[in-house]
Amino acid sequence: MSYQTDVATEANDIVLSRFFDAPRPLVFMAWVDPVMLAEWWGPEGFTATVDIDVREGGEMSLVMHSPDGEDYPIGGHFGEIVPNESLVMIMDASRHSEGWHEAVKAGFVEAGGRPEDYNADPIRTLITFADEGAGTRVIVRQTFTMATMRDAHIRLGSGAGWSGSFNKLDAVLQRAGD
Repeated sequence: MSYQTDVATEANDIVLSRFFDAPRPLVFMAWVDPVMLAEWWGPEGFTATVDIDVREGGEMSLVMHSPDGEDYPIGGHFGEIVPNESLVMIMDASRHSEGWHEAVKAGFVEAGGRPEDYNADPIRTLITFADEGAGTRVIVRQTFTMATMRDAHIRLGSGAGWSGSFNKLDAVLQRAGD
């Protein structure tokens, strides 16, 4: 069963909240096990290649492969990790295609940003895991350098992309729990 992803904004953040009908250790494992992460990372219809060193300061490379053949590489590293409770991912999308950056920049300007202020600074992503009944509540908080960058990512469909990823994660968790 899939649940709704709630999307909100606070300051420079996009905050996503989703319930998963699986125990917290399993949900956490789906974020830190490279095989499991590759199964669900990216919007519906996308596949992913994952190379992660899950430790504070450990490097990560997540490449989303779109159905039309375009790749969306995300580099970065892990920040603080508290097993089964939280993890921080510093995500760098600067290697995304020029077309993607132009679309984000257009959304940035539409949101009130000045073209010369556009940047592709890394996004700090805090993921927290909390027991909720027999399942787990996951909250993803993405912090941008400016609210206009946050709004540009929302205009580009960040909420829908995460929701699609979470639908795929539901299926991964269901298979792992069987």
